[in-house]
Amino acid sequence: MSAGTRQEGFAMPPAIHLPPPPDRPGLPELPPVVHPALRELPAPAAGEVPVEVLADAHHPDRAAREPDILAVLLADERVRGALRGHRYAYLGAGPVDDHKGAEAQVRALLYDYTAGRPLEITLRGDGPSVAAVGEGTGQPALSGAEAERAVALARAHPGVAGRLGPGDVPMVLLTSDVGEGDRHHGRRRAYVGFGPPDERLPRVRVIVDLGEERVVETDAGGGCCDE
Repeated sequence: MSAGTRQEGFAMPPAIHLPPPPDRPGLPELPPVVHPALRELPAPAAGEVPVEVLADAHHPDRAAREPDILAVLLADERVRGALRGHRYAYLGAGPVDDHKGAEAQVRALLYDYTAGRPLEITLRGDGPSVAAVGEGTGQPALSGAEAERAVALARAHPGVAGRLGPGDVPMVLLTSDVGEGDRHHGRRRAYVGFGPPDERLPRVRVIVDLGEERVVETDAGGGCCDE
């Protein structure tokens, strides 16, 4: 039936044909880095960005008592037995919200470098006291102390020290641990890069094994870091 004819009491509207959109060339992509580099930017004024400390609802002073948590952990025979003779690091602790209104709990995290495993310890009560000790999975995020240690080890390496500029800053990431067969699997390693703060990619890159306390790989090669 042609457009504009009547069918069963109503008129069909005429067909409307819109012209196709104009053929425009693709928009250019933005470059991956700013060129020229942004340098000599003014620093923020002191106190311009206030730091807010979020308190635990059950224990508002828990942040101030964090060193006390480590003392509680090491006073427990189960924790001491798991770490006896091993190198380890305290990664931190935080409240556990079980949504049941039960007794307040805190979960602390340690990393056992010797055994290559994280330990998760649950504490309960206002004391608090150790309620459970278990082995975690995967690689937890690096603690601030671990990141600082990785940077110090990287800076001291002879393949790095002579290549750093006066304004280079470090960037620290935990290496990927995909699974069995991955070259970093089961090892506590940090990727450390150094470069100017206004550049996207670091100029110097190394991998630090925190368990072995040494640099195991550099971007310069040289056979310094045998696995």
